[in-house]
Amino acid sequence: MECLYDGRVRLKVAGAVRGTWALPTDDEVSVGRVSGAGIHIPNRWVPEHLCRFLPYEQGWLLQLGRARARVLNKYLDDITFNPRAVIALQPGRTKVWFPELDDLCRMDVVIGAGQAQGLPVAEDQEVVGERSRTSYAAYRINLTPLQRQRLAVAFEHLLKDQRPPANIAATAAAKLGTSEQVVKKVLAETKEKVNRERWLNLETTEQLGHYLVRLSRNLMWDDLPPQFRDSEGLPG
Repeated sequence: MECLYDGRVRLKVAGAVRGTWALPTDDEVSVGRVSGAGIHIPNRWVPEHLCRFLPYEQGWLLQLGRARARVLNKYLDDITFNPRAVIALQPGRTKVWFPELDDLCRMDVVIGAGQAQGLPVAEDQEVVGERSRTSYAAYRINLTPLQRQRLAVAFEHLLKDQRPPANIAATAAAKLGTSEQVVKKVLAETKEKVNRERWLNLETTEQLGHYLVRLSRNLMWDDLPPQFRDSEGLPG
């Protein structure tokens, strides 16, 4: 799903500005020491996979690697997030530090209309002999066929690249012929399971959907019941 805004990130390492890039609005991009990272930091004290940005409608999700990050913006004030956390970045300015690294590593992220104009787009590159760009994605989550079906219908909009409904649980319940509480229960149980098993900090239904569909590919087109696999909205 493409972001409705533009975004840029300015990187400062060990006191020197390394560059400013536009964030891609239709694909994820990683930051770290691995040479294929769209925002490459060659310093040995920087992890191979420091973090990554994933677009969603209201901005970008920032998923951390194995280092904690301190995040400051008007929505979050000043909070330190644990490794593997997923943080929703929205329009405005966000500063991100990594306090556990040996030297300064800071990203200044700006999201808004026209904020990336004229900047090169950061894009990951495949490099032979190195881990794939999806190395952040967790292994397949163990779900029952019924759970998988209910989750796929709840996040049908992500599978079809459509706008989300106003009430995800209620919409899915109506389509499945069950109660809203049943859908809310499977959403809550899955979020708790993912956070526990994958050391994440998913807080919202939207973050869970992006993790299952966009990041880890745990939910796929074939998980939708046949009656919902119509020709309209087929994934490209």
